Amino acid sequence: MASTTPNGTLSRHPIVCVLLNKNLHYNSMFWEKNPLDNIYPVFMLQIILCVVISHTIYFILRPLRQPKLVCNILAGIIIGPSVLGQSKTYMEIMFAPKEMMVLATISNMAVYLFIFVVCIKMDAKMLTRASKSTWKVGLCCIIIPCMLTLSLTLWLQNLLPGIKSGNSFPLQLSVVLSASYFIVVTHALDELNLLSSELGQLSSSITVINEVINSMFIIVGVASQQQDSTSSVSAVVSLGSLMAFAIFVIRPISCRIVKSTPKGKPVKECYVIGLILGTFLMGVITDAIGASFGTASIIMGLVIPDGPPLGATIVRKCELLLHEFFLPLFFVRLGYFTDLTSIQDWKELLAFGAIIAVACLGRIVTCLLVSSSSDMRTSNAILLGLIMSLKGLAELVQAVRWKHQKLIDDEALATIIVGIVALNAILTPIIEILYKPAEENFDSPAALRLRYRSLGMTPIVGELRVITCIQEEESVPSIISLLQAMHPKDVMPICAYVIHLVAVPSQIVPTLAPYKNHLRKFSNPSSSDNIIRAFLNYVVHSQGVVQIQPFRMISPYKYMHQPICRLSETIHAPLIIVPFFNTREAHNTDGSLRILNTNIQAIATCTVGLLVDRGLHSPVSLTTFSYNMAVVFLGGADDREALALATRVSQQPNVRITMLRIDLIVNHSTLECQIEKEGDDSLFRDFKDMNVDNACVACREVVAHDIEDVMKALRSLSNTYDLVVVGKRHTIPDLQGLLAWAQYPELGVIGDALAAPDFIAGRMSVLVLQHHGGASQRGYERCSSHPLL
Repeated sequence: MASTTPNGTLSRHPIVCVLLNKNLHYNSMFWEKNPLDNIYPVFMLQIILCVVISHTIYFILRPLRQPKLVCNILAGIIIGPSVLGQSKTYMEIMFAPKEMMVLATISNMAVYLFIFVVCIKMDAKMLTRASKSTWKVGLCCIIIPCMLTLSLTLWLQNLLPGIKSGNSFPLQLSVVLSASYFIVVTHALDELNLLSSELGQLSSSITVINEVINSMFIIVGVASQQQDSTSSVSAVVSLGSLMAFAIFVIRPISCRIVKSTPKGKPVKECYVIGLILGTFLMGVITDAIGASFGTASIIMGLVIPDGPPLGATIVRKCELLLHEFFLPLFFVRLGYFTDLTSIQDWKELLAFGAIIAVACLGRIVTCLLVSSSSDMRTSNAILLGLIMSLKGLAELVQAVRWKHQKLIDDEALATIIVGIVALNAILTPIIEILYKPAEENFDSPAALRLRYRSLGMTPIVGELRVITCIQEEESVPSIISLLQAMHPKDVMPICAYVIHLVAVPSQIVPTLAPYKNHLRKFSNPSSSDNIIRAFLNYVVHSQGVVQIQPFRMISPYKYMHQPICRLSETIHAPLIIVPFFNTREAHNTDGSLRILNTNIQAIATCTVGLLVDRGLHSPVSLTTFSYNMAVVFLGGADDREALALATRVSQQPNVRITMLRIDLIVNHSTLECQIEKEGDDSLFRDFKDMNVDNACVACREVVAHDIEDVMKALRSLSNTYDLVVVGKRHTIPDLQGLLAWAQYPELGVIGDALAAPDFIAGRMSVLVLQHHGGASQRGYERCSSHPLL
């Protein structure tokens, strides 16, 4: 018998009695039967169709800046009754009633496991780090839009015939449209590559605050679904007890698993399986007390420690197949329920559109009002409101749940889906086009000096602020020796901002925060503890002329650069030192660390040094410190930074410096390149005159007629140097042609040659300096664009 909707109309999805075929798969083609009469072939075909159509739509719409969510929903709609489903034969094959049970079960499981994985990536500590203004924005961004949408929904209720009256649906709709979900916003920001931006960080913090409010609504929802007050109290107490069990039992067990796992070793597979099975068990319990399986996914995801080895392992094992193959089944099922031909009442469509628009405008107005009492720019407040208005998987799941609860009919569901698609299709390109990093006014020379910083512009007398990024403990001696070589003393103090890079693929929101755990005593100190304590010991031996500010960067490599560069602008640091690779071998095949290197070189407004660390020839000893450095100078803004570093280091009596000046004879060059060369000659003469009586500084000048002579001069360096410093770019047109042959272009032609494993037995560490962008970069490109005649 066909089912009826709340308004009494016939549904397109009838309830029928089906004899389930126990032979789920096709026996063989020789039985002369249709393989699509069985469940498994149809199930696999549904996955294939959704993935292929979704990727095709994304390929077509990506130039229009459309997000993957829109493409996935459109793929589901195409597969469903709205497009391909116009064929009765197609619907009987692809969405036969016996197939829907499998599709519904697997799609629901995929959604809840996806929520579980995303919640593992969520950093609950963002709540404690959120400022008062963030809490104020977060609370206002859900309360004010909720009041507006609830008022409008009640006013337009007569225009929404597909909604069953006399229930709490208007309140549910208002809450869902007003809330900003972590899994939705962070997924959108990840696709827009804005997660590590200031606006992305603020949006992520606000969504975590909203999740706290949403959890309160979950508790209220669990209580309201019970038959009487006694059952409501019992359900709430049971849910609270379950949360307490997860926090005080499962969380400590997970932390103990992390501590018991040896450093660098993968977590035992039995632990991963046990925690996933524990999530399933929690789902059974939450379902029994009136909550959904999604509640268990959220609880378990939040209590499991993120990052390696446990959280990262679970994410790595679950994410690919889950996100790319099983989650599309949800969009297949969504498309099955979404019949665009059922939209007949345009007043209802406009009413839903008005409600969604009011929720979006209410959020924007709220952000504008809150920004007036804070330092947020008006443009950023508008963009924040747009980001918080994005909809996604959480709202879609709720819409399907309303359909099953018979709170809405087919037309209302299709209308809601169309509204979500339209909202994301409009807002995502606007956000991507309009978002610009905060720019300041740099009209005065002093402001320009703060914006673009370099070693050459930094006075030798005064504090030098250096950002040093550490990936592994083995890099600490080289960094400490380099800081000591810069000759810190009372009139030349150094403040090092030490950032331990913790690459965590499971950490969806980048976190750069001061690190204080090293002050506590642990029986098994972490890698961060060991790194920071080594620098603290150096500070003690330096007798106050060196200070450190420890930080910890937890993020995928592709998001690390923006927080680091923002820190350099905040503290006006002229130098950032980033690790390249620490052994004689090159990078891993994925090139993850190179992404950080190239991103920092691209956006940093100060000098960036890539350190190819091959260790020191002698152990670090600050009491009997000695250091041997070579500087290669060919000319250009980057080499002048190397010369500025050598000038500072030359003040250290325990450092021997060999300055190798290679003068490449160029027959034809532009006037601008000749002016650059005159500036190089002048600075080099000043360096020689300043160190004419310095026995620790030796200057060598070599004349080269071609690139081969340059390489001979480089090979004349001995392998006894602790460090060789060179600039990345040079105002020599001939070298530009060799950049295409470099294995690592981010090191430049000379830096790539020096860092090669077979160059002088691959024993020397190399520091490649790049001057910030701007005029110097443009001059380099102009000089390089004129080949020799």
